[in-house]
Amino acid sequence: MNYKAIIYCLLFCFCLISCNDFLDIMPTGTMTTDSELKSNESALALANSAYRNSNVVNRMVSGWGANSILLLEYMTDKATSENSQSNYKDFQDLTVSSRTTYLEDWWKYSYEGINDCNLALAKIKEFPSLNENLLSQYEGEIKFMRAFFYFYLVRIFGDVPKITSVQSELGELQITRSPVKEIYDEIIIPDLLDAEKAKLPFKEETGRISMGAVKSLLADVYLTYAGFPIQGGNQYYTESAKRSLEIINSNQYTLFDQYEDLWNPENNNKKEFIFQIQYSLNKRSNEVVCVVLPTRSGMSAFVLEYGSLTPTKEFVESYPENDKRTEEKQFFFTNYKGHPNKFSPGVPELEFMDFKGYYIHKFFDKKAIDALGQSNLNWTIYRYADILLMYAEAQANADNSPDQTAIDAINKIRARAGLEAFNDTNKEKFIKEVWDQRYFELCYENKTWFDILRTRLIRDDKTGNYTSFAGYKTRAGKTYTETQLLFPLPLREIQTNPNLKQNPGY
Repeated sequence: MNYKAIIYCLLFCFCLISCNDFLDIMPTGTMTTDSELKSNESALALANSAYRNSNVVNRMVSGWGANSILLLEYMTDKATSENSQSNYKDFQDLTVSSRTTYLEDWWKYSYEGINDCNLALAKIKEFPSLNENLLSQYEGEIKFMRAFFYFYLVRIFGDVPKITSVQSELGELQITRSPVKEIYDEIIIPDLLDAEKAKLPFKEETGRISMGAVKSLLADVYLTYAGFPIQGGNQYYTESAKRSLEIINSNQYTLFDQYEDLWNPENNNKKEFIFQIQYSLNKRSNEVVCVVLPTRSGMSAFVLEYGSLTPTKEFVESYPENDKRTEEKQFFFTNYKGHPNKFSPGVPELEFMDFKGYYIHKFFDKKAIDALGQSNLNWTIYRYADILLMYAEAQANADNSPDQTAIDAINKIRARAGLEAFNDTNKEKFIKEVWDQRYFELCYENKTWFDILRTRLIRDDKTGNYTSFAGYKTRAGKTYTETQLLFPLPLREIQTNPNLKQNPGY
C-alpha cells in the first residue's frame, strides 16, 4: 500500500450519512483511533464508513472514458472498445503490465475500504449507548464489506497482504502477500459466517446490507472456493447451494417481469435487486451509463459518450434464436435519436441514427440520457437471476444431477427470455446450460471474467462449446496463457513495498 493508507489509519475522516440516502453528506469532523466515542449518530457514521469505497467496482479512473468495470470485461473476449484511451489495446494484445490503468485504483480503493472496516470493527464496540441489536447489525454490515473487498482482491490479484487491524506505523505496511486460501479461510469466510449471525433484515430497500446480501455473497464465495484455484470440491458446492436456496425459499425476491425494469432507477434496491452500489444525482453519478454509449454519437445529454465498452458481434449473435434479450433495446441496441443540444434543428439525426453495430442497453437510464446528463441508476452486485443460476450450478454439482428446484430456476431465466423450458437432467448438459445462461443473462455485469477464472473455461461464441482458457485463441489472434489468470500487482505498490513479489509472467 502507498502512503495514503497510513494517513487513513492515523486520521479517519468520515461523514454522518443518513440511512435513507448514503450520499446526503453532512460533515461531522474527524476521528482517530484515540477519539472518545459517545453518540449513536457517530456509531452510525462509523458503520457507514465501511461503504465509503464500495464504488471501487464502478468508478471513473485516470484516462478518457476509463472506468473500473472495464478491467473485468476486456479480458473476457466478449467485449471491445471504440475508445483507444481506455487502454483496451493492452488487453486485446495481452500486454497488460503493472503500469496498466485500473490496477492501482482497484488495489488502492479496496485496501482503503478494508482499512475503514478494520477501524470500524476496532471502535464500534466502544459506544456505551449502542444497544445489542444495533451493534450486531453494524458489525454484520462491516464484516460483509471487508469480505467483499477481499473477495475482489484475491480474484483479481491472487495472493494479497492480509490486514485485519488498524495500522499506525510505517513498518506495519511492509508486509508480504498471504496465500489466497488463507485469505478465504481466515478473513472472507469467517467474516461472512459472522455476518450471517448478525441482526440484519432479510431484505433491505435502503441500500444497506441485508441478510439476503450476506447469503448472496457467501453463496458466490463458496461456489468460487469449490472451483479454481482452491478446488474445494463438493462440500463447498453444497454450502453454496444451501445459501442460494435460503434466498429462494425466503420468497423475498423475484425476477422483474420485463427487462426494462432492470435499468429504471425507480427500481433501485427493489424486487430483483439484492445488493447494489448506490448512486445519486448531483452527488455520485453512475458514469457507466455514458461509458457504454456510442462514442461521440451526440445521442445524450451527457457531456460526452465514450464507447469504452461495446459487445462483440460474435457474442450478441451467439444467443439462441428468438431470445428476447437480443431484441432491439433489450440488452443491446443499434439505433437511437440524436440529442437536440448536439444537432441543429431539422436534421434527420434528431429522428433516427443507425449506429451500424451493437451497443449495451443494460444500463440505459433513459431520463439521464435524454434530459439530465447524470444518472442515479445503481450498479448491481447481486440480483435474483444470479442467485437462481448459482443455485442451479452448485446443487447439480453437489448432488451430481439437478433437482426440481434447480430445473425450475434455470427455466425462470429462460421463460423471461421467451425460450422453451430446459428439462435435460444430464449433469454435464445441465451445467453447460447454466453456464450459457450466466453468459447471456449476466453479461457486462462483471460476472463473466470471474466465471472464467473459477472454471478455467471460456465459451467459444462461434461453436457454443467450452474450452480451456489457457491455449484459447482470442478474436485478435492472441493466445491466453496461465499468466492471464491473474492481473499484475500495481508497479507503485511494489516500488513502495519491496516485500511484495510480482505475479508470474509480468
